[in-house]
Amino acid sequence: MKTKNFLWLFVSFFLLTIPTLQSSAMADEVEIELMEVSGFLPGDNPLDGPDQGGGGNTPPHPLDFRATIDGCTLEITSGTHSAQVIVRNSAGAQVLNRQFVGGTVEQIASPGSYNLEIQSGSLRLVGMFDAE
Repeated sequence: MKTKNFLWLFVSFFLLTIPTLQSSAMADEVEIELMEVSGFLPGDNPLDGPDQGGGGNTPPHPLDFRATIDGCTLEITSGTHSAQVIVRNSAGAQVLNRQFVGGTVEQIASPGSYNLEIQSGSLRLVGMFDAE
């Protein structure tokens, strides 16, 4: 009788903790706040429209870039702009340096705190994130 009660208690406890174990093991996607530290200076921007002589070139804008972290997976997206992505760990060592156009998904090697830098033309965005 004691064995049956113990088994029932063990199974009940295990079934009750499964949702908690799953939710703590699954990381949520978190958007990385990007701060503009340098950009186009007045007079440096290409003119927007062909009627103004600019040929339709549109400079990158901070809102064109989005960065998220989900566990140790870093995802960076941009409409059509190419950019250089640099990630440094908390000691300042470079762990990623990659050119991309449109989007990239990278696996960060280990959990920890990181600094992110995105450069596109003279636009420079920085952010910080924790990989879990």
